[in-house]
Amino acid sequence: MGLNEVLDGSKVVITRIDGGRNARKKLMDLGMIPGVPITIIRRAGINPMLLSVMGRQVVLGRGMAEKVFVR
Repeated sequence: MGLNEVLDGSKVVITRIDGGRNARKKLMDLGMIPGVPITIIRRAGINPMLLSVMGRQVVLGRGMAEKVFVR
């Protein structure tokens, strides 16, 4: 399932990152690496998502969130 489909408060694990080399590098620089658990703090409306990744809060736009797949 895509990260943009996950509900607030959910704890998930990244399984795959799609997209081009630059998109994958940007996501990995934010700590979004397959196998890493993340928590969805807020995904309200059309605003960017607020996530907790490796103890840090990360803001991620919807377009980038569509490239991240989780379970």
